[in-house]
Amino acid sequence: MSVTIAVRVFGSETLVALIRYYWTSPGSQQDAATTLDIPNQLVSTNTRLLLDAGVVIADPPARGRRPGRYVVDQDRVHHLLEALRRYSIPE
Repeated sequence: MSVTIAVRVFGSETLVALIRYYWTSPGSQQDAATTLDIPNQLVSTNTRLLLDAGVVIADPPARGRRPGRYVVDQDRVHHLLEALRRYSIPE
């Protein structure tokens, strides 16, 4: 299951760009869209995928429409990268 999620999360340049952005600059979707120069809807859709994968978390948790900012769950990223590595390069 982790390999499937890892391939989905790391198989898209947009998703990887958002992971990198939220890792180095936790912030709003609007901030990410502006900084990365990609449409708000694309950021919104892809941030939802990262949330569903457990890679990004809302900080603080969402109240109402959207949380204040998004941050990367670094342990989850490392777990998924390791799962992908083990699957891709067997020992």
